Amino acid sequence: MRKICAVVIVAFLAAIGAKAQIFCWNVENFFDTFDDPATVDEAFTPRGEYRWSKRRFEAKRNLIAKTIIVSAECFGGRLPAIVGLCEVENGAVLRTLAEDTPLAKTRYRTIHRESPDPRGIDVALLYDPSRVKVLICGFITISGFATREILYAKVAMRGGETEPDTLPGADVLPEPDTLHIFLNHWPSKYGGAAASEIKREAVICALENTLDSLTRADPGAGILVMGDLNDTPDAPSITALCRRQNLKNLTRDLAGGTIRYKGKWETIDQMLVSPLLAANARAEIFRPDFLLEDDRSFLGKKPRRTSIGPRYNVGASDHLPIVAILRATF
Repeated sequence: MRKICAVVIVAFLAAIGAKAQIFCWNVENFFDTFDDPATVDEAFTPRGEYRWSKRRFEAKRNLIAKTIIVSAECFGGRLPAIVGLCEVENGAVLRTLAEDTPLAKTRYRTIHRESPDPRGIDVALLYDPSRVKVLICGFITISGFATREILYAKVAMRGGETEPDTLPGADVLPEPDTLHIFLNHWPSKYGGAAASEIKREAVICALENTLDSLTRADPGAGILVMGDLNDTPDAPSITALCRRQNLKNLTRDLAGGTIRYKGKWETIDQMLVSPLLAANARAEIFRPDFLLEDDRSFLGKKPRRTSIGPRYNVGASDHLPIVAILRATF
């Protein structure tokens, strides 16, 4: 069985021209300037705490686009086929990112749904329809409390320039070039790690229920779990998840981190993959100079966030992105 699965994964990698480029980033409060009465977003309005104006929104949007474009240097000059984003307010900010910046040349399509999160921040995918065909997409809701949903997408990586089927796409039989993506933004430790642990456990339980069903049906499935997990790779929650689901953490041993807290780098944005994908995959933290600034309190560098308290700081995010390449070895 393992040999058969290996052939399937090699076929998947061959089908994408030896590489699948994945980009994942928590873009920190990517809000528009309008008050949504259904969410707690008043701080991100022109009269709110952050004096969130159209000019500031567009500057942040353009920095996000610039980062995705510059990340092509990690992918042999080609923009990522799939972009996972956390802390996106709505479909409108996604559309302006994809259509009103130089990213428009790629004609990225979007996958997004309003989640029950009280602040109105969601996860979302951009994908290049000339290289990615969405077969199924959906959202895993967490029972018991309101938080971000887990975005699930079953995609087929492909070449050519043909248009994909209309989302969410028809359910089809498994094919050797399919990849199952789970984009996460787990509850933060705000208010204390112990008090919030039960919430992260609930998200993990919902994720594992879906993973169990998937792997029972297809033991050789190509799986990518990614996003802001709000815990470090060596945390018991992450290591137990990897052990139970037989996943490898591509970001476990990366130098540096994706956030910096009190002078210490931590990697809370991660990518976990099924073992046969892991054999031919690598990930790295993307850290161009324009995403960083001096850490005047603890020396060194830190991510240049958009705001520090109410003060506008002109940056993109308090997180750094993760990029990954799935590569065939023939």
